[in-house]
Amino acid sequence: MAGEEQELEALKKWWSENGKSLLAGLGIGLAAVAGWTSWQTWQRTQAELASVSYEQLVNDATAGKHDQALVQAEALVDDFPDSAYASLASLLAARAAVESNDPGRAKRHLEWVVEHASFPELVPIARIRLARLLIDAREYETALAELDRIDSPAFDGQVRELQGDIHHARGDRDAARDSYQTVLAGADLSVSTRMRVRMKLDDLGEFTFPPSS
Repeated sequence: MAGEEQELEALKKWWSENGKSLLAGLGIGLAAVAGWTSWQTWQRTQAELASVSYEQLVNDATAGKHDQALVQAEALVDDFPDSAYASLASLLAARAAVESNDPGRAKRHLEWVVEHASFPELVPIARIRLARLLIDAREYETALAELDRIDSPAFDGQVRELQGDIHHARGDRDAARDSYQTVLAGADLSVSTRMRVRMKLDDLGEFTFPPSS
């Protein structure tokens, strides 16, 4: 019994010295678990809201409601800038802005994708579309600089074709011809791409078509 009483007294003493800090630590741990659970719930809710917003944006864009699509896209980017949908929304917004004859607005959306894209794969797409806008605005040097920043082999054909368009617009027919011929020498060209580039070469004159691959 004496041993048990000694153990009980020791426990009482330990509790008086450590009990409060133990309860405080337990409370912090429970709060952390609750906080993490709340954070996960909030993230799921945000993802669901972003998904619904993006679906509405796609519907508006598909229906040709360009003004509504722009409003929806910009609201999505503002509300969910860190979501995977924000970059996709900006690409759709840029297209809607072009359809609404607002190239400056389109340019801002594409620049946002370049700087903030959640998926690196979207960056060359944005740069190519941005280069097209710059070509239309006759900002050829800036367009070439955008194209030079694309290092993904999957976009080599599009880059070289746009470089050819720039050279042609600037009157450098030889450089344009070289760019277009490089496109045609590539593998896995679609029929429409091959026909389009051949027509551009035909416009330059004095060209012998390379054999089809």
